[in-house]
Amino acid sequence: MNAYRLAASASLSDREADAECFRRLIATLESVEHGGDVIRRNQAIAKHQRLWSLIQRANAVEAGMVETEDRLLFARMADQAQRYGIRAMLDSTLSLSPLIETARNVLEGLEAGGTAS
Repeated sequence: MNAYRLAASASLSDREADAECFRRLIATLESVEHGGDVIRRNQAIAKHQRLWSLIQRANAVEAGMVETEDRLLFARMADQAQRYGIRAMLDSTLSLSPLIETARNVLEGLEAGGTAS
């Protein structure tokens, strides 16, 4: 979550800060994806879990800034990502590809949304 604070403190827009968090998450997960170090793998997954927990919490609160449909989508994504993350922590043979792919999809959405404004 230090990555989030660093990104936010660099005067980035919310969307840019979110995109930077997902870039860093992807890099972290990719760095341990094929390695054999279970401790590093679980640390990377723990970062994944914390980011999605923040997203889930943020979307659980009605602030009027995000459509209800979008908030529900992010809450469902967070739930699914966290469930898979728990399974991946318990089974070190489980691929991290679904976590990486989900993060990439969110990143693409953030980057596409940033160019449209």
